[in-house]
Amino acid sequence: MTLRTLLPPRPPTAGPSRWGVRRTARLAFPEPSALAADPVHAARLHRYLTDLLAPYGLSPALDTPAGGQSSGQSYGEMAEALIRAVVPAGEQVDLLVLAHAVPDLTPGRATACWLSHRCPGGPLSFAVTGPDGTAAFTALRLLTAYADTAGLRRALLLVVEQDWLPYDPGVPVAVPATSRGVALLFGDPLPGERVLRLDPAGIAPAGPHPADPAQPGTGLWWELGALPGPGAPR
Repeated sequence: MTLRTLLPPRPPTAGPSRWGVRRTARLAFPEPSALAADPVHAARLHRYLTDLLAPYGLSPALDTPAGGQSSGQSYGEMAEALIRAVVPAGEQVDLLVLAHAVPDLTPGRATACWLSHRCPGGPLSFAVTGPDGTAAFTALRLLTAYADTAGLRRALLLVVEQDWLPYDPGVPVAVPATSRGVALLFGDPLPGERVLRLDPAGIAPAGPHPADPAQPGTGLWWELGALPGPGAPR
């Protein structure tokens, strides 16, 4: 077990005033997670959801069988693929923030803590969740606040969403059209490296990019993941 001590804020030795977006990655996950095909996991998920929803008069979706195959994505596996795509070999991450709205296929796992052991550097990590695509913006504000006070050198923002909600919540919700994720690696630029700079309001890309309403969690961030320049030499 790793114990962490929280210290009072101190003047930054690094942080957003010097940082930029060094690398970006975006990945689509059109097929269900391999974990969804595990009948043991599907049965446990069905039992967990049944117990959780019963007090509200709700029940799991029809494609969440008591035994057999379900649908859905594991944010842990999605995040691992994004980490491999965006973190250069030999580098370490100091802070990892995972942002999502739709529940994970693996609700029994503390995914952010698990990713701390899967990401180079064993970073401090936590997750942010919220409706209507706000989680990623909150995550970015928290990431920059940590960087301003803790002297971090690199931080990773992961924005993920899946297209499967395993129950009817009883109220209108925006379920994404597809499962996909975006990774933004922040940090001091290496010699000869070009980065996307930050301003006090967050990321300032060259020109506006409309968000995709069918992807409430990753819409705007998906466009950032395609911007040219991060990680490229000057």
